[in-house]
Amino acid sequence: MNLDDYQQEVVRTRATSDHNETVKMALIGLADELGEIAGPLKKYLWHGHSLAGGHLLDEMGDIMWYLATLCNEFNISLEDVLQHNVEKLRRRYPDGFSSERSINREETK
Repeated sequence: MNLDDYQQEVVRTRATSDHNETVKMALIGLADELGEIAGPLKKYLWHGHSLAGGHLLDEMGDIMWYLATLCNEFNISLEDVLQHNVEKLRRRYPDGFSSERSINREETK
């Protein structure tokens, strides 16, 4: 799926129209959905539970929905967010991640 098409689909299913209410809903929704992933992952990593891939897929989709909603409210494309992140990571870790570079890096914006 095209990211721009996804962002438009998200608008269609949004329950709010006021900018501030939409931003608050997106932030609370992101926090809530992260918790819905964290619980099962905690149980998988430390309690020996099995991991349901379908559940993770659902929750990751919900996280993307809230992120796309936040992007829409600030007229930022998901594609731009991803490209900016890749460029930042390439500057920060030009040869791939290393603990030493992480510890000794200068903050750049």
